[in-house]
This record gives sequence, structure tokens and C-alpha cells, in this order.
Amino acid sequence: MIRSLAHALLALLFAGEVVSAADSPQLSVTPPAGPIDAPLHVVMRNVLPGTRVRIEAARPDARGRTWTAVGEYLADASGTIDVDLAPSLAGSYTGVSAHGLWCSALPVAPEHLSEYVTSLRQHPELGTSPLLEVSALYTVTVRALIGGKPVATASATRSYAHGIVPEEVSAAGGVRGRFFPAAAQATAGVPVVVLAGSGGGLPETQAALLASHGHPALAQGIFDYKDLPSTLREIPLESFRAGAQWLKQRTGAARVAIMGTSRGSEGAGLAASYFPQEFSAAILYVPSHLTNGAFGPGITDVVPAWTYGGKPLAADHGETDSNNAGDAQHSQEPPGFIGTPYYLKTWSDPAVSKAVGIPYERMQGPVLAIAGGADEMWPSFIGAEQIRRRFIEQGKADQVEVHIYPGAGHMVSRVGTGGPLSGFVFHPVAKDFEATGGLANANCEGSFDAWEKVLAFLTRVAPR
Repeated sequence: MIRSLAHALLALLFAGEVVSAADSPQLSVTPPAGPIDAPLHVVMRNVLPGTRVRIEAARPDARGRTWTAVGEYLADASGTIDVDLAPSLAGSYTGVSAHGLWCSALPVAPEHLSEYVTSLRQHPELGTSPLLEVSALYTVTVRALIGGKPVATASATRSYAHGIVPEEVSAAGGVRGRFFPAAAQATAGVPVVVLAGSGGGLPETQAALLASHGHPALAQGIFDYKDLPSTLREIPLESFRAGAQWLKQRTGAARVAIMGTSRGSEGAGLAASYFPQEFSAAILYVPSHLTNGAFGPGITDVVPAWTYGGKPLAADHGETDSNNAGDAQHSQEPPGFIGTPYYLKTWSDPAVSKAVGIPYERMQGPVLAIAGGADEMWPSFIGAEQIRRRFIEQGKADQVEVHIYPGAGHMVSRVGTGGPLSGFVFHPVAKDFEATGGLANANCEGSFDAWEKVLAFLTRVAPR
């Protein structure tokens, strides 16, 4: 027995000597170019079996800062490290995460992460994720180090919508936003109106990525963009109908899909329900199944977030309870305010669902709902299940598709987001830190899987 073990060890060492003597270490990244949602498949070869290798993937952001993801791996018996399969033992992420060398990028070395998080209290503008321009092309530089010395390098490029020129949109009916025409080389798909959440502004990254995959997309502002209202308050649902009509005219489609994230999912669900003739499908990221109250600085009472036909829509008070929480206005350090508890009671109440539930059954198309099972911003996992329940009660179970990612938080809605900083954000409207929840790898892998579900869902929606 001892002799056979010794022979095996000698054979392994000899194999390693052959590898190191005959071949130099090689590093590859595939695909070499692609959109942000493409895999970053990193493989290291020709390394002595059992060698510990540090692999770094660095990329710039729009502010000129470099964000670097780091993993440390052991080469297998063949002298290979496949990052899709090999666990990271240290670095900016640990464990197995096929997209870890993208999601876990940090602006500082992993050993300085705690100091960076502390600095965010005074400088929240530093951010928790890279700021990327949607039309820019970014080079990811990957290098492998053994014993602190570089032994191999490789690179790849990624972009949201490289080569796509967006168009500014200002149209009748309160339509403000940017239009992203479909990439010329992509198969034409259903056009999509895209709505952002409580952060306001435009959901440009989602719209740009949809356009890269052949879906002409209108990133439409709800509030806090140009001359739109400064808060999410008394927003006419008719503005989304106007957005759909503009997009139909621009693309020649008979109907379009609509996608919304967080509070934007609420607007998307309401628009698709009240104007079914305009929308062929709805995608609801980290959704609410209820009509909620207004959101923004100084709003302390339950006032309508939405209007229909010039009249306010009745609202649940969960959002207002969250706004009025004593710690909501004073969460000035990460991970910040946890909002989910303030919604739990009403979101699970059938009477509340009956009174202010979004009437999805009025839609004339399928619905995709995606949620995080560890969402700490609000309980999207309840919202998604309640959406499913409503369709089932209406005898339309085949019209709804629901995916809840157990370990993921609110940021499962942003493809490529994960890592040590993915559990909280500095809210641009509330001006405080807010917990988004989830485990780093679950946020990362869930976001990629969810986006694949979105694209697959849209392929089943007729483009004309």
C-alpha cells in the first residue's frame, strides 16, 4: 500500500516536471469579446499540479478607476484551473462562482476592503460598483501570478452596447428617455419599454443590453430626469402608454413588452394591466404585487405614487412606514437601513391584496417575475409569489413564470453585480445607505441566470 502511494506520488511529480519543463503557463479568456452578460471563462493551463495560483481580472470604469477581481486557486492533477469549476480559496470572492472574476471586482485590494467600506460613510460617491458608460468598450486584463510573480496574461473586451448610438427622446405624453436601436448583427426581437426603480433617472444599462441582443429598447424616465417630477408621486400611468406608442411608431411593432425593476416593476405591472392593448408581455424584477405609496424626500403620509385617468390609485402604507422609520433617515453607514420588515405584514395580507393589488389578470400576455429570496430592500420574494397566486386564482397559471433566487438580494436585478459590496447601496434619492441583502456569490450567479431567463422569455414573445 505504501509502495503504491509512493509510486503514485512520484508519477504526479514527474507529470508536473514534464508540464513545467515542456510548456510555459498559459492563460485564456473566452469569449474574447462580447456584451456584459457574456461569460468570462478563464482557464489556466500548464501549471505544476497542486500549485496555488492567484488570478486577477482588472478593468477601468468611467471615472478612470481600476476595479479588480481576485481569486486564488489550486491547479488540478492535470495542471489546469478552470475558474468556472475551481473554488477560490481567497481574494475578492471565495467558493465556486463561474462569474466571480467579473462580479467581485473591487476598487482596492481585498485586504483593504474594510477600510474602503469605512470610507464610504464620508464619501458615498465612491460607490459599490464600477460606473460604466453604456456605449463604451472596456478591456478586462487578466493575469496569473505564482508566488507573487506574474506568469501569464490575457485580455477580453466587454460592453453594454458598443457600436449602438442611443437617441434622446422627448415626446408627447410625458415621455422622456433614451432609445437604443437593436444591434445590426442581432436577430430582431420584441421592442421593450424599460423602467427604473426608486433611484429615478434612466435604466440605461438594461435597455442597452437588451438592444445588444436585438430588442429595441426605450429607457423611459419615471421621475428625477430632465423635466419629470423630482419624486415618485402622482405619476400618470398614461405616460407609459405614451412610451409604448412612441416605441411602436419608431419600430413598427404592433405591441411592445415592458420591463421594470423594484418600484419600476410596479409601474410596469400597472401599465400592462391598464393598457393591455399596448403591451405584449411584462418583466417584473424584484417586484411588488401591490400599488404602493409615493417615495421621495419629505413624504411622510400615504399619498399616491400613481394616477390613472387623472385619479389617484389607492396605495398600501408599507412604503410610507419605511419612509417614517426612525432609522430610515439616519442610516449613514453601511450596510444601512433594512426595509423589508416594514412591508411584511401588509404584503402577506389577502385583504390588502384585494384592495390595492395590481390587476395582472387584465393583461393580454405573459408575465415573468424575478425575485431575491434574501431581499432586504423590500420582500420581493413575497411579491413574486403573490403575483403567481393571483394568476392561479384567476385560472391563468400558464400566463405567469416566477423565479426566486433563495440566497440573492435586491441586486439580483442587475446582471454582473455581486461580490463583497453587493449587499448594500447608497440610495441616490433617499441619500442614505440601504441594505439590499443576499450572499455575494448568490447575487452574482443569480443575476446572470435571471438575465438568461429574461432573454429566453422575450424570445417567446412575438416581435410583431
